[in-house]
Amino acid sequence: MDEELDKIREEIDCTDAELLRLLNRRMELAIEVGRIKASMGLPLFHPEREQIIFQRLSKLNPGPLSEESLRSIYREVFAASRLIQYRLQVAFLGPEWTNSHLASISLFGHSASYLPCASLEEVFDSFLKGKAHLAVIPIETSLHGGVGHSMDLLYEREVHVISECYLEIAHYLCSNAQGLGDIKRLYGHPQAIDQCRRWLLENIGHAEHIESSSTARSALLAKDDPNGAAICNLYAAQRHGLGILAERIEESPGNATRFLALGNYCNPPTGNDKTSLLFAVSDRPGSLLAALGALSSINMTRIESRPNRLFSWQYLFYADIEGHRDDSPVRAALDVLAKNVTFLKILGSYPKSDPAQPFRIEKEKMRTGAKPQDKPPEAEGLGQSGPAPRRRDYSGGGHERA
Repeated sequence: MDEELDKIREEIDCTDAELLRLLNRRMELAIEVGRIKASMGLPLFHPEREQIIFQRLSKLNPGPLSEESLRSIYREVFAASRLIQYRLQVAFLGPEWTNSHLASISLFGHSASYLPCASLEEVFDSFLKGKAHLAVIPIETSLHGGVGHSMDLLYEREVHVISECYLEIAHYLCSNAQGLGDIKRLYGHPQAIDQCRRWLLENIGHAEHIESSSTARSALLAKDDPNGAAICNLYAAQRHGLGILAERIEESPGNATRFLALGNYCNPPTGNDKTSLLFAVSDRPGSLLAALGALSSINMTRIESRPNRLFSWQYLFYADIEGHRDDSPVRAALDVLAKNVTFLKILGSYPKSDPAQPFRIEKEKMRTGAKPQDKPPEAEGLGQSGPAPRRRDYSGGGHERA
């Protein structure tokens, strides 16, 4: 048996050496690509190219490597390739380890440089003033719909939507206390508290609720309170050295937030795209019907109205449609739409993500800091819901300020 195991390990070592050789060859090619792009004045980052690679590799993948693992691996390969050309800087709504930070990591990997911002205005301005190459903003949640402030700023600022992602929102009760009976104060973002209200009433109904600006901020407050607990994600718990008192305490499984990445260029078509746009119609009977009729041949995946804060009693419509603005049917529909509205802004066309397959942080390497008495990460069934476990300690390192 030992001889068989040694033989397998030798083969793994040889495979690792070959992988290393191939990865370094890929980095050499990435350097050449960066050199050529720089000489031609082309953008260094192309999300549509990464999406095409994902799709091609997914079709080639025979298993047992899962689709999710394949994406996680290549997310970091892409990040390393970008890093060897330049250090990608991404602005997001901070502080660190908020859901916006995690969504940014899901898009651009751990090797990018992340710039936390205190407000959505600062996120947009950091990008527009050149402090960051890209920006990531929350645009809608599965429970509460559109993020109005983001829609307002998309109308007011000149940016292009270049990518999207979905992040599953999973809430954990985290604390340095030994048990639920020791909790006297609960820190949480208002939406997080609302999404966990039933569990909180049944389990720690005696605790005082203290609202905070983000789940990450909640974790920071709980860290310094021996009788405090926070509703936060696994990253925030790990980074602030909190133990997990209860897992997945949210009431609605499948809760997710959609995020958009903003850049300053337009993507070419990939064959699996989405286009986002804003429009306004005149105040007369049938005007909205005429606008929607212009898009009747295109699948509209979302539409939402929003008061125009620059002009009282006027409304904007935010819409997502399938297809790329350069696809013939989409281009024809947008031409007709432009003739039936008073305002039209095409926010961007970009590779479409699947809302049924959101980024799940439980599938990432969150629990490598577990103490020896805990089960190893492979045995814990990451991503599965179940009864609340006893306290686990993770030393080391929502839509909220999402």
